[in-house]
Amino acid sequence: MISRLKSASRLRFVLSVALRYLEAKKKQTVLVVTGVATGAMVMIITFALTRGIISDIQSKIIEISPLVTIKGEKLQGKEHLLLKSSPAGSDEFFIASRIIPDEKKEIKSFRQVISITEAIPEIDAVSPFVETRGVLRERTLTRTAIIKGIIPERERGIASLERNVKTGSLSELNYTKNGIILGSGMAKKLKAGYHDLIQLAGENGEIYNLRITGIFNSGFSATDDNFAYVNLRLAQTINGFSDNVVSGIGIHTRSLSAVNDVAHRVERLTGYKAETWEEANLNLLTLFKRNNNITLFLVIFVFLVAGFGIANVLITIVLQKQKDIAIMKSMGVERTTIKLIFLSEGVMFGVTGAIIGMTAGHFLTNFIASLPISYGESAVVRGEHIAMVESVSSYVIVALFSVVVSALSSYIPSRRAANLEPVEILRA
Repeated sequence: MISRLKSASRLRFVLSVALRYLEAKKKQTVLVVTGVATGAMVMIITFALTRGIISDIQSKIIEISPLVTIKGEKLQGKEHLLLKSSPAGSDEFFIASRIIPDEKKEIKSFRQVISITEAIPEIDAVSPFVETRGVLRERTLTRTAIIKGIIPERERGIASLERNVKTGSLSELNYTKNGIILGSGMAKKLKAGYHDLIQLAGENGEIYNLRITGIFNSGFSATDDNFAYVNLRLAQTINGFSDNVVSGIGIHTRSLSAVNDVAHRVERLTGYKAETWEEANLNLLTLFKRNNNITLFLVIFVFLVAGFGIANVLITIVLQKQKDIAIMKSMGVERTTIKLIFLSEGVMFGVTGAIIGMTAGHFLTNFIASLPISYGESAVVRGEHIAMVESVSSYVIVALFSVVVSALSSYIPSRRAANLEPVEILRA
């Protein structure tokens, strides 16, 4: 009980002296707290922005592409006999190599593959497609395009193409054999509109007259500027496929958590390579994550500058309060208590700055997210607002980081104050 009273009185003494010293340096105190608050605020906004960018990209990828794609690549090659000993030789040997032939990537008898995959309980939609390249022409304007042949009814369950079609409709493509749905960027560059007639020059050299049955906007510039959708049978004809051959099969699972398991099961059951949406977009996601980490690393320097400010203020206080420190030590105040006084000042800087900075960061994050902002035509991802995502973990990290940096910054001044010799100071 007595030890608890001593600890409580010691804490009150430490805090009262620390507050009195800070009040004597109001201007410096305000400047240091402002520095810590600025660092906390910028870090909160940066966390929300980086999380928002990744979340926005992932959600757009999931909306416009299959969660799992069966590609026209066999998992194993065939063993080709390169050399064999003569029958008369005493030793029989051969050299074999597992070489995948240089053949067109395609899935043969795709309906059988579809029936196999649809039997997997975690899969709720399957859609075959044929992907080819061609040149679209509207009068004197031409653009190269990636042409994707689909079955509209099946594609509805795979991606949000139907919702992304802003002009026309996906169902119109179903009953228009020579129909085509263009990306908004592609339509703009061709100066083509709804129900206009355009021409497609396929890889086989044939020219096809197509009617625009819709224009979609996915939010991804690479997709909107380069992709177009046609009926599956037309794409098979352009690509020289028979009606039982496709380039790949898109799969949608009931939950994102089942994606990897479904991909492995599909590979085992069909013998074709299955690629998840993360694997297909690994380079893009890695690029944005790396850029976000660099941005966050640069923001940390704001805190470090604030830490130098804390150390500077506390060293100044130690120099100006040497006599006070000497008197306290001569009256029996322990070195640990002296050290705690200045450490507590640093923690006060950190706590106060963190509270102010996180509060300002929260309001600024919501304000920025509400602003109508255009990303521009050249942006990788397009949208009407800046994506911002707040999380409790971000606030916890910022609060801890603020307090730790402030405490570390006050360690050297506190140690210097604790090591002062009262006899020498009082004699001087």
